[in-house]
Amino acid sequence: MPVSSLTASPVRPASTPARRGTFDPARLLAASATTWFVTALLGQLVFSIYITIVYGGATLSGDAARWNQVMPNGHVPGDRIGNTAIAMHVLLAVLIMVGGAAQLVPAIRTRAPAVHRVTGRAYMVTIALTSLAGLYLVWGRRSVGDLSQHIAISLNAVILCTCGALAWQRARARDFAAHRRWALRTYLAANGVFFFRLSLFLWLMIHRRPVGFDPDTFSGPFLTLLAFGVYVFVPLGVLELYFSAQRSSHAGRRRATAVGLFALSAMTAAGIAAASLIIWIPTMTG
Repeated sequence: MPVSSLTASPVRPASTPARRGTFDPARLLAASATTWFVTALLGQLVFSIYITIVYGGATLSGDAARWNQVMPNGHVPGDRIGNTAIAMHVLLAVLIMVGGAAQLVPAIRTRAPAVHRVTGRAYMVTIALTSLAGLYLVWGRRSVGDLSQHIAISLNAVILCTCGALAWQRARARDFAAHRRWALRTYLAANGVFFFRLSLFLWLMIHRRPVGFDPDTFSGPFLTLLAFGVYVFVPLGVLELYFSAQRSSHAGRRRATAVGLFALSAMTAAGIAAASLIIWIPTMTG
């Protein structure tokens, strides 16, 4: 499932002979991207199961108050609009994570293009609904975190809807190379909540206590930096570096980017392990 196949293949200058072998820069870059994608996908599956069991199970059993065990003010008695918004926001996140990853698998796109188109449109609508619900929860209802985190989340919603709209528009224009690039940007922007959790619990596992923030108010410099990092800058920045390396004919640049993506894969795996051990597995089995 090479993620690199989602974008236009870089054109190799005619004067540069094609290199082959395990350490060919282009192949190494593609392998590093695939490694990160598969690692993240496994974590998203665990996170999706967690959401389904904890939030979906509480909803189906009629005990939505159980949301408060893992989300402060997750369920507020009498706040029908807010409770509906948070249920939609959380449960649709499963469709966004799993559906978004499925949209990136080349085999689905090439062998079942009609399925890819239909699910892609449904994915874009789901993104819009989830973003609106998230904005309502941040600004229309008392939410955890401080103003800086709320601004970062709001910027993420704007980025997400913009990238999604451009991906859709490029597909309608049959500019599939640009469509795939915008689709990748949409996918990464849509997983800000996932990246936030991996980073937070990895930080807690490393330090073994809250450092740089107050756990009671859930605010502090670390959380501000983390929010802007995962919701606005880092995932999309790394993706642009990957695109740039793909287009480059410089072998050293491709290798350096590949090494960075392999390191990022290791950090992602560590974050998945930390979140699973600290909250996902204990909550599901408790």
